[in-house]
Amino acid sequence: MKTFDTQLAMSIVSHSTGGFSYDTLARALISKNKNENPDDLLESCRNFCLSLEEKGILRRCQKCSHSQDEYFEYIPH
Repeated sequence: MKTFDTQLAMSIVSHSTGGFSYDTLARALISKNKNENPDDLLESCRNFCLSLEEKGILRRCQKCSHSQDEYFEYIPH
């Protein structure tokens, strides 16, 4: 299993506009690196987004609460 690229993930997150789900982040990372295991990457993206939420860097998108997916918004600092 490859190491999760937090720098690339943070770059994608910090340039996002509007809400995104962690599976969207995983798809963006897969497009950058085809050798990643999708299931492992999806779990890593979920954990990454949840850790950024705890740090106040992301917040859950309340407008997207009707969806089954967890959506997040980047909070510019």
